[in-house]
Amino acid sequence: MKIKRVRIENFCCLHQVDIAFDEITSFIGPTGVGKSTVLRALDWFFNGEKSVALTTDDVHSAAAEADTKRLSVEVEFDGLTAFDREALGRYAPDDATTVSIWRTWDDGEDKITGKALAYAPFEEIRGTPGGAMPKRKAYNELRESNPALGLPSVGSEKAMNEAMLAWERSHRDRLSEAIVEDTHFFGFAGQSKLAELIDFVFVSADLRAYEQTDDQKSSAIARILDHAVDRSEADAQLGEIEESAQLARQAVHDNVYGPALKDISDALSAEVARLTTGRQVIVTSTVRAPRPAKTAFQVSIKDGAAETSVHRQGHGFQRALIIAALKYLADRRRPLDGTRTLCLAIEEPELFQHPPQARTFAEVLRGLVATSPEGTQVMYATHSPVFIDPAGYHQIRRLSRDAGAAHPVTRVWQASEEELCRSLSGLVKEEAIRRRTGVRLTSSLAEGFFAHAVVLGEGTTDGALLSGCAERSGINLGAEGITFIDVNGRDSLLLSHAILSAMGVPCHVVFDGDEGMLARKRESVEYLDGARRAELEAKFEQEARKISEKNADLLGYLGETRSPWPATASAACHTVFGDNLETFLEESWPAWGERRRELIEAGEGAPEKNAATYREAARTAATEPPYVLQVLLDNVRSMAR
Repeated sequence: MKIKRVRIENFCCLHQVDIAFDEITSFIGPTGVGKSTVLRALDWFFNGEKSVALTTDDVHSAAAEADTKRLSVEVEFDGLTAFDREALGRYAPDDATTVSIWRTWDDGEDKITGKALAYAPFEEIRGTPGGAMPKRKAYNELRESNPALGLPSVGSEKAMNEAMLAWERSHRDRLSEAIVEDTHFFGFAGQSKLAELIDFVFVSADLRAYEQTDDQKSSAIARILDHAVDRSEADAQLGEIEESAQLARQAVHDNVYGPALKDISDALSAEVARLTTGRQVIVTSTVRAPRPAKTAFQVSIKDGAAETSVHRQGHGFQRALIIAALKYLADRRRPLDGTRTLCLAIEEPELFQHPPQARTFAEVLRGLVATSPEGTQVMYATHSPVFIDPAGYHQIRRLSRDAGAAHPVTRVWQASEEELCRSLSGLVKEEAIRRRTGVRLTSSLAEGFFAHAVVLGEGTTDGALLSGCAERSGINLGAEGITFIDVNGRDSLLLSHAILSAMGVPCHVVFDGDEGMLARKRESVEYLDGARRAELEAKFEQEARKISEKNADLLGYLGETRSPWPATASAACHTVFGDNLETFLEESWPAWGERRRELIEAGEGAPEKNAATYREAARTAATEPPYVLQVLLDNVRSMAR
């Protein structure tokens, strides 16, 4: 059983959000939009007050203003197994593919609610207010008015509930889906039904490893030991030792205190006999048994010759220890526990880690799901592109905050293959979308998910030129949340744009129209004669037709007039160079070309298409950039705002 969907209402900064979950679910977005709150809401749902002690301050401000002190977290599960169905009973009948359960908090009153198959008249009885007596009265009225039901006479509320459940189990064809309130759904003292099916572990950003290395019920080390170590044999042997010790203690008491206590008992009995008859007084010693011995474990760290507590280690090492413990927990669960899903929820897994370590952690988390697809589910809130797999864009949930709202309103963005196939129908082959080849090649796409606006280009030099133009004007594009992404060729422009747009990230596309490509290629084979030259020219013409079609498709997709050979221009969402960037710079900004040559001759620049050289030449050229580049910069900055 796994989490399929979560609906959160009025929980802290989250007013109303509906979020789909995958095997790995990555939450990204600016600070304060509610990424961590989603994880904390789930922690409360699964672990209750022992993890999150709610107050009225945790109710969303819009609800509080409306004088509502109620919040709720609803979780829909799928992937139900026979073990899940047996544990959940009527909440997960055989023909159900999902089960929905939600937890509500209303001004201090905590309830568990679920959808189950039930007999509607029985649900009216169960919902009768006023306690046991009114419910039994309603039950008897139904029993008398409809004797065909064959309901038995009952003497208690417990017997009444058992009678209704037994009838429902025998008459499945007469049941319908109903909302069932059951404050005992999770049981008492942590004996939760869901805990039998899902082990939800939340690692917060402020959690320290020493808090998770004590052998306590909810700590990571305790979970590891619970899953990987069977304490029953040791506990049984310790129990036998304790029983023998108790018998020995009793023998000592009998030998030492027995004779004296017998004399006292006889004397008191004789005195009582003077006042009443038929009774004796017996005085015995009570052997107080110590608390049973319990197996406990501790964790320490050996660094060279020194052995210290985890508490004395640095934050980076403690964070690494937590992640290592979670991986070990996922890997080493006992086979008999394979019926329970392990859900790992981690807030900012990149904390206190060097980039190589962060990349390793990301691989570890993805590997947990890859090696145990049926038994592990991972979710985390992150600010690091390292934890984002561009090919796994469908696993990303980007959260944003609506500007100008009186109360916080969080939006959740995600992209799916089906959505991309619809938006790119007729432009990109469905097979290419599902293979995600272009996305895999675009390793830098992950950074775009975190940006306020993205400039998509066919190569690195477009972005370098734009950055140089910005720097010469004292503009920091990174500070404004603008990122340039090289998508490795035109074929990936459409797919990358569609993915980022589905995530709510504004995109500006920069591309070459390549109008002069055919002429240049024809010129390159002028020295050839005969059939070979004709063959190559026909090939070049076919390539030019494909380029013209792609130009028209790209412009049409962007909402512009379709044109096979567009002229150089910059619009709100795209910039096109009629031929290519180099031809444009040669014709419109000769000072840039002169500065580039100076840098190369001085050994401070590199020939060919070198991004660093393009950037420095744009930053330090003798004249200002041409109008098109200035408009491009303004359009991108406006998009980010």
